[in-house]
Amino acid sequence: MKPIIQLDIKALTFPDEQEPALKNIKLNIIEGEFIAITGGAASGKSLLLHAITSAAPKFYPCTLSGTVKVADQDVSSIPLCQMADYLGYMMQEPQNQMVNRCVGDELAFGVSNLNLSQDEIESRVNEIMDFLGIREFSGRYTDALSGGQAQKVVLGSILAMKTPILLLDQPTAELDPKTSTELYRYLGQLNREKKVTTLVVMDKSGEVLKDADRVLVMEAGTVKDFLPVAEYHQKYGCRKNNRHLEPLQVNENTDIIRLNGASHTYKGGITGCHPLNFNLKKGDFTAVIGQNGSGKSTMLKLIEGLVKPSSGSVELFGTPVTKKNVGELRRQIGFLFQNPDDQIFCSSVKDEISYVLNNKNLSEHEQDQKIQETLALIGLEGLDEMHPQRLSRGQRQLLALGSVVINDPELIIADEPTSGLNGPQSQVVMEKLARLSSQGVSILLVTHDLAEARDFANRIVVMHNHQLALEFAAENMDDYLDDLVRLELMEGGDDKCLT
Repeated sequence: MKPIIQLDIKALTFPDEQEPALKNIKLNIIEGEFIAITGGAASGKSLLLHAITSAAPKFYPCTLSGTVKVADQDVSSIPLCQMADYLGYMMQEPQNQMVNRCVGDELAFGVSNLNLSQDEIESRVNEIMDFLGIREFSGRYTDALSGGQAQKVVLGSILAMKTPILLLDQPTAELDPKTSTELYRYLGQLNREKKVTTLVVMDKSGEVLKDADRVLVMEAGTVKDFLPVAEYHQKYGCRKNNRHLEPLQVNENTDIIRLNGASHTYKGGITGCHPLNFNLKKGDFTAVIGQNGSGKSTMLKLIEGLVKPSSGSVELFGTPVTKKNVGELRRQIGFLFQNPDDQIFCSSVKDEISYVLNNKNLSEHEQDQKIQETLALIGLEGLDEMHPQRLSRGQRQLLALGSVVINDPELIIADEPTSGLNGPQSQVVMEKLARLSSQGVSILLVTHDLAEARDFANRIVVMHNHQLALEFAAENMDDYLDDLVRLELMEGGDDKCLT
């Protein structure tokens, strides 16, 4: 059968790095195949896609020894701008890929450069908006989108191009479970019916494996395995948490967070959330779940003081939040943003980890000891002097976690802290949060991973249509599966379950 992608990469090396970032990769992708790519953080998954698009080395400063061919053409001879004729590519961070201010313009940008009629452009854009459920915010500014909404917009702009090859880097990492399932079903349909060659860096859910033909396992910049899906399952199995956690030290008399009818409306009359009544006790571990655009991010912004309530009030640690005291209250809080790049700003891993220690009365020895303990905890030991932007997305998320944990906060607010991480790395993050909770630290987690919420939180609240719609003990989630179907968080059917 005819290969559409041919890789013979002897070495791909960045300046000042002795070890190649990619090495000894020789394989062919057959036209019409559906390939899932997996591996740990910094294993080379994203960089492999960059090499196929020719962004490495044409855009990223590196040296490539070997050849990469797409449709029998050496990509080194194809101008980077013309690669869009061959493939559609989605980055791990969707916000880095949008170029227009308005959602509708973003969706139409690529197809508008294909010399199509206006009717065809509008037809494609409308078709993909309806499929992804984003027509309602087609006129919204792209910088006002949540992470999941941004991911849908970027996906839509790529799928509307109808290229013969799709390279997607964790396309559902920030999507709710129901939308993720629908998207993978759509990609599988495109692959089967239109013979679209598809390479997907998979997230920890493994949902993509239902439609994949083979799984490419990356490790330390090279191919560890390239297996049919059935053999991959036999060799690697699947992850199930169901961890036995230490009893939580919840203080029923102490409110760490209290929302008293708090709501927020954005400029232009866009609803962020309706009035919310919510509280979080000391030592509580509460997971907030809900569809993309259901109001979860706005709820966090209200708690963090990033937006003011349009009605009602917000209290932290028993104190009403005001413009004057919000800065002082934040010092007791650790924030883990959805995108780690929103909170990383230092020029080395060590500087980032130790930044909050500069205002603490610690000796140099005590600081170094605390830094090394934290680096070991998050698995970044030995990378002290590396620039954070040289880390993979997953490693940057672990770095952000370390910069929060080292400050010993009373409350941690975590917005999708495991997106971009594989199963074992997610386990590390969640077990650390659970351990902190058992020690009295309050945790507020926003996640799309329903199994993660069930296995690590003690309480789950569900956001739907910009309001709190449901609340239950996490250990009882299986009793609420019909409600989760009703609230469009998972698909129905007799076989509905959480893994």
